[in-house]
Amino acid sequence: MPPEERGSMGRFYDMFYKRGEEPELSDVVRVNLPPGFAPTPAGYGALMSIDYAACEQTKARSMASLPFSVVNHRRSGSERLTNHPLAKLLNGMANEEMTAPALMAWTVLRRDTFGNAYWFIEWNRGRVEAIWPITATVQHNYDRDAPKGYRTTYTVAPGDDHVPAGTYFNHEVVNICTHVTKDGIKGKSLAKLAAEEIGLSLDLERFYRSMLRNGNHHLGHVELPAGNVINDEKKLNALRTAIDMKSGITEAGRAPIFGYGAKWVADQQTMKDASVIEQQKWVLHQVCRACNVPPWKVYDGDQTTYAGGQQSNIDYVTDTIVPDVRCIEIALQPVLASCGLPNAQAKFRVQGLMRGDDATRTQYYREMGYLGAITREDVRDLEDFDPLEGIGLPLFPLNYGTVNPDGTVNVFNSSNAEKPKEPGDGSQTGVGGTNVSNQE
Repeated sequence: MPPEERGSMGRFYDMFYKRGEEPELSDVVRVNLPPGFAPTPAGYGALMSIDYAACEQTKARSMASLPFSVVNHRRSGSERLTNHPLAKLLNGMANEEMTAPALMAWTVLRRDTFGNAYWFIEWNRGRVEAIWPITATVQHNYDRDAPKGYRTTYTVAPGDDHVPAGTYFNHEVVNICTHVTKDGIKGKSLAKLAAEEIGLSLDLERFYRSMLRNGNHHLGHVELPAGNVINDEKKLNALRTAIDMKSGITEAGRAPIFGYGAKWVADQQTMKDASVIEQQKWVLHQVCRACNVPPWKVYDGDQTTYAGGQQSNIDYVTDTIVPDVRCIEIALQPVLASCGLPNAQAKFRVQGLMRGDDATRTQYYREMGYLGAITREDVRDLEDFDPLEGIGLPLFPLNYGTVNPDGTVNVFNSSNAEKPKEPGDGSQTGVGGTNVSNQE
């Protein structure tokens, strides 16, 4: 059978399991990138399943919405470097032609489709200048005899208009792979793992589309009059051709013309009886499993309560988004080290994805404020409010206290407002605190 006559599942399967070379990105998905990044076909590629696209878009939207920062850890405490070049790039324009959200969306799609996504870090006099997605083939190299920190290199093949071909170190090329991997370096394609299910999804989509286009939603069979036997080969072939017009994915719903006394008899079986809807849902769930996306995130129709929806969303963030984010954060460590920040950490803020209702968030902030874990400044930042001066210090309830190593207790209350003195001298200590004995 010619390749053009094969079903979409067959072509998808062959692409991943029969072809020796890596498929082009345009064979699988449509990526809206500026000219020169990658082939951009006029429409979706022939192998783009709506189920797979929904899963990838869900993760891409979540990842693209995360604020990024660089946190530098020192002995005196941690400092958030909001003006660091890397933070500016991943919160604004990643390069001259691509926004940071577009880069994150491309990263998710590229990684899940091929197993790995690569960033090229453009340096200018020790400063990170831009981040470019690498669309050319990348080869991994490892030299055991090289100095520590320079043993892993990446060779970029020609073909990328923005990334020169050559060999680069891990502070110049960032490798982001899927969690399905044998060595932690080369990831396995999630699309490949779900190749059969994605192919089935495409076939079901074509089936429904043909049924609607041809205006017939009934299943059926062909009957010949009693005693009518066709022995002529040409007549049999003609009848088979007419039957084929009623069969298959692309011909579903078409009304054929029969001869020889044959007639079409519609079955009483409905689409629901044929379990087509159940099959479609099963395929969706299988694709969701491969992509690690809960089915409710791609609108599979299951009902849930508001409280259950909140908890489900938290589970989605912690089980799907946080592991992906963590991989990118760690992959950026060599970049920060080359910036002169060996103790710094790349940090995506996922708290916004897990925010509940107003009452729940207010109670959480209040309890954390009582513990002195967060300040009013932190709360305004988490809620995306404009900053205010003078609210950066932690608040403590006036009826709280601390216990000193010598057993005395520092009682904090509103009546004690004198300057603090040394603990254990029987006088006030701390801010507005009174030192009392803890012994009877």
